[in-house]
Amino acid sequence: MQKYLPITLNSLRPDTIINCDVYLLVNVNGASRYILYCKGNSVFENNKIELLVRKNINRLFIVRDDQQKYFEYLESNFQNIMSDERIHPDERAQIVHSAATNLVKDVFKDPRTGNIERAKKFAYNMVDCVLRNGEASFSLLRIAKHEYYTYTHSVNVAAMGTLFAKNLGFSENDLGPFCTGTLLHDLGKIKISPNILNKNGRLTEEEFETVKKHPELGVNILKETGNGFKDEYTIILQHHENCDGTGYPYGLKKSEIHSIGRVARIIDIYDALTTKRAYSYAQTPYDALSIIKDEMSDAVDRVLFKQFIKFLGGYGW
Repeated sequence: MQKYLPITLNSLRPDTIINCDVYLLVNVNGASRYILYCKGNSVFENNKIELLVRKNINRLFIVRDDQQKYFEYLESNFQNIMSDERIHPDERAQIVHSAATNLVKDVFKDPRTGNIERAKKFAYNMVDCVLRNGEASFSLLRIAKHEYYTYTHSVNVAAMGTLFAKNLGFSENDLGPFCTGTLLHDLGKIKISPNILNKNGRLTEEEFETVKKHPELGVNILKETGNGFKDEYTIILQHHENCDGTGYPYGLKKSEIHSIGRVARIIDIYDALTTKRAYSYAQTPYDALSIIKDEMSDAVDRVLFKQFIKFLGGYGW
């Protein structure tokens, strides 16, 4: 028996080919049935959208097995979706977050060159959105997922980190690599046993030593694809380095840590604290900032941290 997943009409662009069949859920003689509305290899014409709008229908369906095709469609139409002011900013951001999370899953499942390039393209599109659509960018913060999974954490860090980097005055040329690096910052974890990563409790010293290898493992994976990254490597290597030298993998001190690494460190800590983990509850933004200030002030760049507090305050947090 086929299983169907809901999608929003607003995620579909007029006069495009979606590459998966689209269905309506209708009531026929008292029974609910899924009726084919547009075949995946046909153009989803504007008149089909207008008809649904007139009937106040915004929820459509796809077959569960076609979910990957749908997410790839969202990726390829990212710019058009994010520039469509008819869609509420929160809904636009939700579409972006779901597509980005699926993309990170694909990269982690198979970090070949094609998927890495998809991630880079998506990151640069996200930067373009952040630079040109402030309201939609704000929504990227509000819809951040608060259940901790490596995929959602990566998307949260990339979205928030890019917004903060923009706030700090990063140029457009710097924001692209920064967003890509933060999106892929935990890639090395695919080389670490899920039993360690998802352990419900304190890691043993040996297990923690294994986890500490993930920044270098991530860079090694990317280098194997021959992508020619530079700043992205720095972010991946340094997102766990602390200004007081207690971080890993190299135990660098503040003057030895690149500014993009120090920015990534703050965002990584903050998102980890504000999302629910197997062994801890999600902290409120205020409590998370208090923990960093009271317990980790030597680990983070204090000047950048003060700017981060002001940055969050500007969004009403």
